[in-house]
Amino acid sequence: MKKAVAALALLLSACGGAVGKDQERVLHRRLEGAPETLNALISTSDPENVVIALLQRNLLDYDEKLNLVPGLAESVEAEPGHLVYTVKLRDGVRWEDGTPVTSDDVKATLEALLDPKTPALYRRAFFADLDKVEAVDARTARVTFRKAYAGQRDAFNLPLLPARLYRGTEVATNPANRRPLATGPFRLASWEGGTLRLVRNTQYFGEPPAFEQVVLRVVPESAPAFQGLVTGDLDESRLNAVQRAELPKHPAIREVVYDEIAYTYIAWNNRLPQFSDPRVRRALTMLIDREAIARTLYGGLARPANGPLPPGLWAYDPTLAPLPYDPAKAAALLEESGWKKGKDGVRAKGGSRFAFTLSFGSANDRQRQILELSQRAFREAGIEANLAPLEWGAFVEKVDAGDYEACSLSLTLDPNPDLRPNWHSTQVPPAGMNNAFYRNPRADALMDEIAATFDRGKAKTLYAELQRVIADDQPFTFLHTVSVAWGVRDRVGNVRTSPIGLWLFWPGGAGWQPARAAKPV
Repeated sequence: MKKAVAALALLLSACGGAVGKDQERVLHRRLEGAPETLNALISTSDPENVVIALLQRNLLDYDEKLNLVPGLAESVEAEPGHLVYTVKLRDGVRWEDGTPVTSDDVKATLEALLDPKTPALYRRAFFADLDKVEAVDARTARVTFRKAYAGQRDAFNLPLLPARLYRGTEVATNPANRRPLATGPFRLASWEGGTLRLVRNTQYFGEPPAFEQVVLRVVPESAPAFQGLVTGDLDESRLNAVQRAELPKHPAIREVVYDEIAYTYIAWNNRLPQFSDPRVRRALTMLIDREAIARTLYGGLARPANGPLPPGLWAYDPTLAPLPYDPAKAAALLEESGWKKGKDGVRAKGGSRFAFTLSFGSANDRQRQILELSQRAFREAGIEANLAPLEWGAFVEKVDAGDYEACSLSLTLDPNPDLRPNWHSTQVPPAGMNNAFYRNPRADALMDEIAATFDRGKAKTLYAELQRVIADDQPFTFLHTVSVAWGVRDRVGNVRTSPIGLWLFWPGGAGWQPARAAKPV
């Protein structure tokens, strides 16, 4: 570990990481994994979205209270019947090369989104019933749907692609994915190895950001990242429980805590024989002492999750109790479903041993600890779980394709939740992000009905049933909903939070400002 810290220190110092007078308007950010793309239509990971949030504005953005506010569009309005939406772009919105953003870019973006060859696993579901897009004039687009959905306006929380670079191309392999044209406050100046340097976008329509540059470095391991935060080579980093306890020793670092509308989970590939029975999936959840993990590894900043919606969302059902920690009941469920212990202590059924590989991104230390505790609990119950840490990009590729046996991740939901992209049977890979291959006709029917229900009270009742259906099936082990602790150097001011984190609302990280004076390390 000392070697890793020393290596990071050399890297940061070589890049001018330490804060001096010439660095006062340079913000030094951490990425927990390496981005694979900077095309927001096909991005699927947090590191990618952290960068994209600084480069691109959406047609409509969420503010810190999760209200939709104008972004590239000054308005997106529905006609009576909610089938036709008129998108009016702001006057003077330009790409970083000075060319105007037009309604043709809106049209090309939605055409690319619906192209079956575009791996837009998440966003495509929100435009699944798109009928046509018309460019009325340079600043006005008319978007027509075949069906009316209650949350359709939220779909316009969408960035744009420049039509002249993407139309007629393979979106997934377009070179602009690594050299995007920005519409936001920053543009990409360089991307070399694990370092991305962003500079002010002089063509940005809004007020220029306070920082002149943002340098983002891939630092997967939390220990060297915290060391960089302590020395001032990084201005921000996520904190684990041990690091939070260390903060009193470092007065130049303040803690920022917020509740996420997210949850952590272990996904079971429901297509596989060992995970096809809901009784087995419930048993796996009941073998994990999530309460103890919340106390010890999260320092109290977590609670066992009860299902596919986290607290903080209007549709969340607080009366749904999480499955309890109950190894005896779990063993009974495994026996009942035909998984019997053999002479070697491992359960088997029909000649197949209950063994699987549990994949995860190797960057997260706490996640590794949770999975090691889970592995131990599974072993005691006669289940053999082999942990497989993977490089982040390779891991995300496997998960998106559904090419795994079990995997562990976290999921952040939109303010107006639509569970179809992750849970509807039509959204299994390669069509969508239901990469657990979950199928339940009642869940499908509820999701479809919710999407067409404009009465929020009725929708909340339907959501309550949907949460119970999915929780009973337990296609994931819903681990924890969490409050997130972040360390931020005192040289950085105007850091605001939202239920969708520090970055994914407007202005998010683009609103950070140099503090008047930085405290000593």
